[in-house]
Amino acid sequence: MRGLVFHGPGDIRFDDALPDPVVEAPDDVVIEVTTAGLCGSDLHPYEGREAARPGVVPGHEAVGVVTATGPQVRDFHVGDRVLVPFTTSCGACSACRRGLSARCEHGALFGWGDPEDPDRPALHGGQAARLRVPLADGTLVAVPAARSDLDAVLLADNLPTGWVAVERLGDIHGQTVVVQGLGSVGLCAVWSAWQLGAAAVLGIDPVEHRRRRAERLGATTCAPDDAASATRELTREGVAGVVDAAGTAAAQRTAADLVRPGGTVSLIAVPTQEHFAVSPVAAYDRNLTIVAGRAPVRSLLGRLLDQLDGVALPTEVVVTHAEADLADGPAVYATFAAREADMVKAVFRP
Repeated sequence: MRGLVFHGPGDIRFDDALPDPVVEAPDDVVIEVTTAGLCGSDLHPYEGREAARPGVVPGHEAVGVVTATGPQVRDFHVGDRVLVPFTTSCGACSACRRGLSARCEHGALFGWGDPEDPDRPALHGGQAARLRVPLADGTLVAVPAARSDLDAVLLADNLPTGWVAVERLGDIHGQTVVVQGLGSVGLCAVWSAWQLGAAAVLGIDPVEHRRRRAERLGATTCAPDDAASATRELTREGVAGVVDAAGTAAAQRTAADLVRPGGTVSLIAVPTQEHFAVSPVAAYDRNLTIVAGRAPVRSLLGRLLDQLDGVALPTEVVVTHAEADLADGPAVYATFAAREADMVKAVFRP
């Protein structure tokens, strides 16, 4: 099998002799991957900002066709076109019942192995020709016929993640919203803010080509050093909420400075710091609400697919490299990490 393998920071390798995944448990399916995304959080192990076990196929955004099913799988059949959210979920535990599928008691993250627990099997990811999906009935989502594979890749992670980041701000109708970090999640958050009723959206990013993409979605944009002045030009009251899709300490501090007293900071980027950059004193003195956590994509998708039925997604703006070959994976990772070639979202076609 063709696929990519993580060997350590800065070391992604292509391998065309990987073992084929097979059904291992009664609730498994195997899919033939037709499209697999490269997410910004895939860079955390690659850049050495997050520990991960070597020898694992990376990637947690996959779309494909079911090729094999275990005997307990009821909702999916060979030939079904499906998308794979970034974590498995049973659909029945307490977390799943509360809408927190990303924190399923039995779930696992695709494409990552715990380096502190080498005896626990890693769940290989989607940047390969085929993928085993445990807990299939609670994890997989059928792709609507009208949705392209590229739409489905966004729906596997980035779009619902951006959407829930904005929803966590509360009622934003008629309000000004700021989105920090204009990668794929940030761009999806910009788009989501309009869908959810924002009156104005300010996008902040140091990379010019990313700011231009946010402008195509209707946002006003600026570099981080100009955030305060750009915000004042949009509203004298301060902004109702800030989505932090950048994940840096500096972005957290900026978010707390920009939001008005009583406003909300929604931290959606995967953190790599040990501590918040916002002090408890600042949060208390300004009556800030800070919300954070992994987006429950599987729990959200049933509602979101209905809500967005017939609505064009921002796929053409977000996906910048739609036809990457797995054999070019090491170079694609290096280009993405260097923020080169106007790359925001790369998609592999196994």
